[in-house]
Amino acid sequence: MGKKARMPELRAVAEEAIGAAQAAELIVLLDLEARWENLRAARQETPRVSSIARDLLVMQKAYDAFRVQLKAYQARFSPTHASELLLNTPARLGGWCRQVRHLHLRAGQSAQAHSPVHLLEKAYRWADRLAGRRGKDRVSRATPPGPAEAVFRDLEALAAWCDALT
Repeated sequence: MGKKARMPELRAVAEEAIGAAQAAELIVLLDLEARWENLRAARQETPRVSSIARDLLVMQKAYDAFRVQLKAYQARFSPTHASELLLNTPARLGGWCRQVRHLHLRAGQSAQAHSPVHLLEKAYRWADRLAGRRGKDRVSRATPPGPAEAVFRDLEALAAWCDALT
């Protein structure tokens, strides 16, 4: 088990192997993926029979948007995107939050136009699971999430919260 597997493109970012444009597009792709994952998770946690068709349509549209962006990203950039492992431990979640924040820093001004609120919600969702399993209070949230800079500050705060759990 030794080494922790990471997303190939996030590892490349840490090694500064990708440019700002690729980093910015990867943030958008990761946010679209997070939106789809968040919708699936919300549906599983609170199934509502009366809105099944509408919920499934929203999830399908989110998945389609992710797949279109994924195809465009993979045609243009290397390394290609591969979904990350579960963020089910404080070390994994904290490391992922820092990697995504580093990706944002790598993207620079290119990333300012997109506020990845779905990435932040994904991180909070995993943090809530960790808190529940460890009998800790949920992480407080800024409501609503702010611009990109605020989202990435919140991700760094979540990483520090994870550090406190280990």
